[in-house]
Amino acid sequence: MGTGGPLKDRECAGDHDKGSVMADQTTVLVAEDDTASREIMGRLLQRSGYRVLAARDGAEAAELMTGEVRVAVLDWMMPGMDGLALCRRIKSTPETACTYAIMVTAKAEKADLVAALAAGADDYMSKPVDHDELLARVRAAERIAEREVSLTSAYREISGRACRDSLTGLHNRRHFDDALSEAVEGARVTEGALSLLMLDVDHFKQVNDVYGHHVGDEVLRKIADAVAGQVRGRLDTVARYGGDELAVIAPGTLVVGASILAERILRHVAQVRVKTADHLISVTVSIGTAALTAQILGADDPVTALIEEADMRLYQAKHAGRNRVAA
Repeated sequence: MGTGGPLKDRECAGDHDKGSVMADQTTVLVAEDDTASREIMGRLLQRSGYRVLAARDGAEAAELMTGEVRVAVLDWMMPGMDGLALCRRIKSTPETACTYAIMVTAKAEKADLVAALAAGADDYMSKPVDHDELLARVRAAERIAEREVSLTSAYREISGRACRDSLTGLHNRRHFDDALSEAVEGARVTEGALSLLMLDVDHFKQVNDVYGHHVGDEVLRKIADAVAGQVRGRLDTVARYGGDELAVIAPGTLVVGASILAERILRHVAQVRVKTADHLISVTVSIGTAALTAQILGADDPVTALIEEADMRLYQAKHAGRNRVAA
């Protein structure tokens, strides 16, 4: 079978240029130090509808590996990083762990097969590579890899839901407890700053009593959105602590920064409007802030001590007239 001219390394040249690669093409990585073998396998896979990335050795293949690669065809004997080492790296990296790895080698002993499987290889082919067999194995690998990706995605979605409050979409109390424990321990080890904000909706019981719980639920959802819109993306954690009470964990934030964040949240929540059949409801919150101090860290349970400090400040804000921050 002719090669039809030399292939480009990294992404093989085909009948279409790189910019016209179909979005639904399965990406296959071919790592082979022998130029002729690499080009032949690349052409064969391209003509069968695959997008092919070609690497001349293990190190280059490692650079090309991303989560988009569904199948990796790896030569065992390559200079530098061989196929076994490359396979271990692929399988130990979360982004590429689902990639289906086919080891290709002239080795034929049972011990070699065991070594390849132990390194994480999903399949094994002997050289010289039969073209029909290669296509059959890649097609089977494609189906298996896609199923594994789907299962992993479904698992992550289910796990994510387990950490979320179904009403507001914020993190739930379970996640809050874990996140705050980690944040306190991280601040203790690094001697960094940490602040906690506790928020409570003012006169929330009246909203439920007068307008109904369905309106109260909408109020909570809109307040949750307003609060989440003011924090620092993935750095801060916003959670529904319980009932109409929310919490914000702000790592690396001193007491002054916590007060600024709380005042900003206060202003944005005050702009929230919930429409009913006859009314346009406005709501406010009270906020208590607490910063991790040496005294709190010295308590028997620093996490509980920090929560109690923020709760006490929240009570002070309520007692002082609501719709305010106590720090």
